[in-house]
Amino acid sequence: MNKHNEDEIVVLEVFDDSLTAGFAQNKLKEEGIESSLVDENIAGLNPLGGIKLKIFSKDVARAKKILSN
Repeated sequence: MNKHNEDEIVVLEVFDDSLTAGFAQNKLKEEGIESSLVDENIAGLNPLGGIKLKIFSKDVARAKKILSN
């Protein structure tokens, strides 16, 4: 992710599997929204933990709209 000192990073969604998380991340990337997946390896060991998709707070509304389609 690029430096965005003025923008907070937030968890947009938590996924149970890396395939679904990766699909969502790719969808956002196609629309120009930067994101990162956190706890990807931990979720594989402990599915209760979940994989967090994080984005900049300024992109939340747009990202939710993209992922809802």
